[in-house]
Amino acid sequence: MERGLMHSKIILIGGVPGVGKTSISGFLARELGIDIMLSGDYLREFLRPLFGDNPLIQKSVYDAWQAYGQKTDENIVKGYIDQAKIMMAGIDRILIRAIENGENLILETLYFLPEMLSEKARNNVHMFYLYIGDEKLHRDRLVDRINYTHKNSPGTRLAEHLYEYRNIMEYSMMRSSEYNVKIIDTSNYEEARRTILEMIVKGESRYA
Repeated sequence: MERGLMHSKIILIGGVPGVGKTSISGFLARELGIDIMLSGDYLREFLRPLFGDNPLIQKSVYDAWQAYGQKTDENIVKGYIDQAKIMMAGIDRILIRAIENGENLILETLYFLPEMLSEKARNNVHMFYLYIGDEKLHRDRLVDRINYTHKNSPGTRLAEHLYEYRNIMEYSMMRSSEYNVKIIDTSNYEEARRTILEMIVKGESRYA
């Protein structure tokens, strides 16, 4: 932790749709008494008008590959990286603001590439990347999420793009592993959230 900064609980949770980011963020907020919980989805909606018709941010992440021609694994990741450069810059600013103000904060986001965060953010934030190893379970969770967290956002549409999401997931996991991010399989939801809470309380999930 940077010298002179107050010890606050700032938590960054990454993962593609359906892995439990929103549910686990809510659980952590309740258990840790954190009042500020932000979603990267809303940050993206805020940014979109600022970019006009620029397809770089206007397209959904599962369609961002179109800027590179054919839908290949490589182009899916390229499109994701392009959008992540914009999103991670905004996320970094939010984290730095929370660090400097000594505020407790949880931010959950699809866009998660730790190399795009400043060293100050990485050194003062608890970082987790969530995934589901079993593809069928992942699909089922996407379809079922309308019953829990996203009441007006049927997961069936997102499940149609599970291939793209899982490509993004695998790339983000690879990058996260290089920055000591805790990578958590949420197949067992109850166990995963207990593990994350314990790591935060013990201070085991900081980069520094």
